[in-house]
Amino acid sequence: MSLTEPSAAPPPADPAQRVLIVDDDPALREQLSAYLGGRGIDCRFAADGREALAALEDQVPDVLLLDIRLPDTNGIELASRAAALHPAPKIILMSGYDDAVIEANKANLEVFAVIEKPVPLRVVARFLHQALRVAA
Repeated sequence: MSLTEPSAAPPPADPAQRVLIVDDDPALREQLSAYLGGRGIDCRFAADGREALAALEDQVPDVLLLDIRLPDTNGIELASRAAALHPAPKIILMSGYDDAVIEANKANLEVFAVIEKPVPLRVVARFLHQALRVAA
């Protein structure tokens, strides 16, 4: 797990690669949509666990960017359910509290990265590009 900003500049994304971003903050979803979409990342969004599970049934993304605190579910539980999919997406957790790494370890999740909130959009983009390169 990484808590530091990646150093390399993000390369263009492969248009066939998909990211599902799950966060209950509409302003953050809108910012991520504009920022990441403009950089060639194919993004889908969900505001809660129910929407995320429906999106995961429709199509498994290459990367799941997930807020840990969601209104209807624990993000760790959602990440565990996503990790059970075949093929499993790379999981990046976003959290405003320090226990995210501990919770992920207790759930035996293989997490690509944990990003502490609030986080600049360029940092999110770099983590996503790194995860997409690994998922390719």
